[in-house]
Amino acid sequence: EGIECLWAFPTLMARVENQKVVRHCLICSVPITECHLGIDSCRACAVFYKRICANVSNRPEKCKGGDGACRETDPTTSCRKCRFDRFTDVIANASLTTLSDEEVLEKEDICAPHQTRRAKDIKTTFIDHTSFLLEQPSCSDTPILDKIRWGYSLMCLQRKTGEAATKPVDFHLGQGDYDGSNIQFYPATYSTIVPNARIYSAAIFDFGKLTFPDYAALSEEKRALVMSSCFQHVGLLETIYRSTHYFSDDPDKFFSSYTTTTDEESIRRFFDDCPHPINVQEAIDALQSHTERTKAMNLDEYKRIKPDDVEFLALLGLSFWNNQVAMHEELSEVTERNRAAILRELNIVYKNRGVTDYATRLGELLCLIDNIEVS
Repeated sequence: EGIECLWAFPTLMARVENQKVVRHCLICSVPITECHLGIDSCRACAVFYKRICANVSNRPEKCKGGDGACRETDPTTSCRKCRFDRFTDVIANASLTTLSDEEVLEKEDICAPHQTRRAKDIKTTFIDHTSFLLEQPSCSDTPILDKIRWGYSLMCLQRKTGEAATKPVDFHLGQGDYDGSNIQFYPATYSTIVPNARIYSAAIFDFGKLTFPDYAALSEEKRALVMSSCFQHVGLLETIYRSTHYFSDDPDKFFSSYTTTTDEESIRRFFDDCPHPINVQEAIDALQSHTERTKAMNLDEYKRIKPDDVEFLALLGLSFWNNQVAMHEELSEVTERNRAAILRELNIVYKNRGVTDYATRLGELLCLIDNIEVS
């Protein structure tokens, strides 16, 4: 029960449930109270698009009824090609929002052209607690992605230090060099889950405040609402990101926190230090089932799509400002503003890399993050 409380904020969520705004699907126009794939789309349209992205051979080549102009009276629902094209256009337009005059002037005042780090110069490299030691660019084409990189690396450093502080002194001696590059991982147990989750909770609060000025400006209650909505999404995404990096040759091993792991063997010993009277075998079976389901729904799909580290940063930002946050009336504007800014910078990265069909790639990433959000 204590663990469940860490992953949900039922009282707060109930208090704001009636603040959800009714919108309309940008593809088929039906009323919606929740969005999918990071845009205002209904569940049916999102499922349709995800199925096509999962199997490219199913991509419709022609309109229903023949070549040329579609003959359907309502093509966005009755014609597969028109529906798919409409979804692709909406996703593409989401990444093409332009800077306001105020934002442009602010950027020009701060960054001279010769001082600005261009998106094409961004190096793809694994991001962890050691990345916080690297020099941050003073000017950049992608300042938000840079902030997310810095904020995430700080969150990693906080989690590494915090989790180490819960261990005996000899634990610190086994954590490698001064920069922590040779960090060691240990099997998770019942007694480690709650302390490590609290450390992560504090770290993600700081991540939000340091990375997004809009989040820092929110009231305490609204910050808590955002955090309650993104707690699982961000945690699961970065867990998958780190698991695929460290355990690429061991698909059964999965991170439970920043320094603890779970696999088939450790699950059998997970409840050895549980102080409560429980049916151990039943608990082990439930944990095993949950772990397998999580890996099947998320880890395998992540490996298939293979986001690079810059794309991961964008996904991290979109997970923070996720669909659940966007559907609350008082947070919809700030969420949409930050999501649009993140997608705009990702579009800049793609453009500088020479990626022409960026809408298709962006669609894959949005499908991936949607899977994580609903799992």
